[in-house]
Amino acid sequence: MFRLRKLKTLQKIINTVQGSFTWVLVDCEEYEKGYLILEDGTELEGCLFGKPQTSFGEVVFTTTMNGYPESLTDPSYKGQILVFTHPMVGNYGVPSPKIIHEPSGLPLHYESDGIKVEGFVISWLTKPNHWASVESLEKWFEREGKVGIWGIDTRMVVKKLRENGVMMGAITTDTEREAAKERLAQVPRYDQRDFVESVVPKKELVYGNGRKNVIVIDCGIKYGIIRELVERGLTVTRVPCNEDLDKFLGQASGVVFGNGPGNPTLIYEKYGFEKKIEAVIEYGLPILAICLGHQLLNMYFGSKIYKMKYGHRGVNKPVKDGEKCFIVSENHGFAVDPKTLNRTKLEPWFFNPDDGTLEGVRSKDRKILSVQFHPESSPGPHDTRWIFDLFAKNVGMVE
Repeated sequence: MFRLRKLKTLQKIINTVQGSFTWVLVDCEEYEKGYLILEDGTELEGCLFGKPQTSFGEVVFTTTMNGYPESLTDPSYKGQILVFTHPMVGNYGVPSPKIIHEPSGLPLHYESDGIKVEGFVISWLTKPNHWASVESLEKWFEREGKVGIWGIDTRMVVKKLRENGVMMGAITTDTEREAAKERLAQVPRYDQRDFVESVVPKKELVYGNGRKNVIVIDCGIKYGIIRELVERGLTVTRVPCNEDLDKFLGQASGVVFGNGPGNPTLIYEKYGFEKKIEAVIEYGLPILAICLGHQLLNMYFGSKIYKMKYGHRGVNKPVKDGEKCFIVSENHGFAVDPKTLNRTKLEPWFFNPDDGTLEGVRSKDRKILSVQFHPESSPGPHDTRWIFDLFAKNVGMVE
């Protein structure tokens, strides 16, 4: 059930001295007043939920209409403040982590062990009413020590980000507002930081009990990728990307380069992906690369990576394979420059019909499959889960 709150008249307060402005949409009543501050000077007043505090990150938006538990726990959002365009969020609460995907033993509705976003920006916070809900969105944020803000004109924020590109920002309290503005000008930019080390496990983990073993090189892997692999009868060895890969390759039938947060160029150099990918290719193992893994793989073959203006984030994105179109889930702010693709080793596979970005490549023998989008979805449509079937066939699960 939705608990409606009294609306103020929409006001636009002009600060002629600072040259900035604040939008005020709601009366917070029992919530603490807070602000979303963008690096261009925009300040948006709203109501804090979760743990009232100051949090910094790159402000990005998603066009996803549901699936917020999966999005919020996606490690690829580490270092970012996530804006939801859908006007009402929280209406089905937070599902129990005890609802388990039996083959893998992983939670069915989570993509990691907790909330990974630095902050959450929504228009309207609602109360939950759903059979699987065990707590509200705000209680979940409070328990995990994370901050969110509601009462924000998110459509206006998205329009600004589409026109000007993603930018650094902060969610902050009323009392810390001025200090947050000063610190925002000094915090390192998203591209300059390594977020991988904070989202990978300390040692390798094993899931499933299949007759073939595949290695997942973890830079911040989503649980959904592991679930899909285990679903196809594979044993999955999840190896942190800061581990030595050589000791695992002798027992592997295939390798998955997964998703993760941050700047792919920084990650490629810091974690030695040139040697990792070279070793996998020398072993002759089938490869599936997804999202960040797609970028790292193409970098090995000489492609250039560029940062997109505002990226692709949502569960309603189109990709085309020839004349076939699929609706997919995406979460990326970098892309492979198709003009630099090594066409002697790889051929184009998928393109985005909206902006022409390269969404997938494959080797001529089909032993290397690489996609920018998320075929596991979670959340999102299941249009391209068949890509896991192709990989399973490559590793010998289908005779």
